[in-house]
Amino acid sequence: MQLFRPLFFIVVLLIPVLAISIPMENKIYSEYIKTVQLYPTGYDMALPVIGLNTGETLELRFDDISGKPKNYFYTILQCHSDWTPTAMNIMEYIDGYSEANINDYQLSNGTKTNYVHYTMKLPNTDMKINRSGNYLLIVYETNKDNPIFTRRFMINESKVVIDAGVAYPRNMSLRDKYQEVVFKVNYKGFSIDNPPIEIKSTVLQNYRWDNAKLNITPQFTGINELNFDFNGTLTFPALGREFRFFDLRSLRFRGQNIRSFDITENTNNVFLTYDYPQPPFKYQFIKDLNGQFYIENLDNPYYNTGADYANVHFTLDFGSLINNGNFYVIGAFNNWTCDEQSKMQYDPMDKGYAATISLKQGNYNYSYIFKDENGATDQFLTEGYFMDTENDYTILLYYTPFGERYDRLISVKHINSLLNRY
Repeated sequence: MQLFRPLFFIVVLLIPVLAISIPMENKIYSEYIKTVQLYPTGYDMALPVIGLNTGETLELRFDDISGKPKNYFYTILQCHSDWTPTAMNIMEYIDGYSEANINDYQLSNGTKTNYVHYTMKLPNTDMKINRSGNYLLIVYETNKDNPIFTRRFMINESKVVIDAGVAYPRNMSLRDKYQEVVFKVNYKGFSIDNPPIEIKSTVLQNYRWDNAKLNITPQFTGINELNFDFNGTLTFPALGREFRFFDLRSLRFRGQNIRSFDITENTNNVFLTYDYPQPPFKYQFIKDLNGQFYIENLDNPYYNTGADYANVHFTLDFGSLINNGNFYVIGAFNNWTCDEQSKMQYDPMDKGYAATISLKQGNYNYSYIFKDENGATDQFLTEGYFMDTENDYTILLYYTPFGERYDRLISVKHINSLLNRY
């Protein structure tokens, strides 16, 4: 928690940022906080980005499983395109209060895990954002020096037009297991004096920040056009047979890929079917959620407060122990994070890896990833790659004119590897 002391002084005392260069992240700091979601209102699996001064809102939802209502507050930190904080004073990009409280909550009903469900919309009457760009939502209790979680979101101006698609990599060694994003920007009617210096982009695969391509500048410039046609820079692995998934929308009957239940008076244990490494270079199209999840309870129409939590048991039958690293379970539900909660343990009796994660009822996508002792990750071991796997991609285009202290977000483009194939 010491890393957040500089952030506290930025937000509360409003002093300039001088030495902070650590990128801000999506992170949960409290063991009692679960199922944090931030999305455009009405689109609960979408990237948290809305238009500037459009009337669009973001919706925040999260659970506190301590079971008692608390006074939670929030503030907003402006960030550069690489998610390092800007030197802007909070009153320069916020109209209204610099901090406000979250006062809309409901108690869970009929669940074994008692929790308080909080919700909030942004912007609201307390706080509005008057500039485009990247922002960090910081939620904390009465002690402002101790945030409970942070969430990234973006405000878009929509000043230019992006034409984009997904192509096969030109590098033949990558062609059978990678996808390459190619795009052009038409900025007719929008003044850009020095595109190689003032323009940069970020490209996301399936809304993931852990493997995002940052600070990508134009490869070529022309009359009213910027070309981002690289050879290998914007390539992403096309993971094997789509995402693994399970249906936990009911604890009365087994959904897809659930092997068994162990339901007791106080706890719910859910055992998924045994997973195996995907055969490399073999593909089967499955309509999945591209790594995302959504909350739903088929047994209770009020699923935000009526969906229960369960201990979900993952088992990967890998066949042998790997000594120089560990396997992890990742997905949007844990921000694609390799940590102690997602870490798998090897069972020599079963010759496989296992992990147990507490999750709220809903529909989930997930995958496995191997992380070695040096921090390098590899998903080919478990998921395989195939060039025609269906993936979503998002292009974020930033503009920083000479002398400006923050990066304006001037366009956002969403494409799909099947629907927008080059």
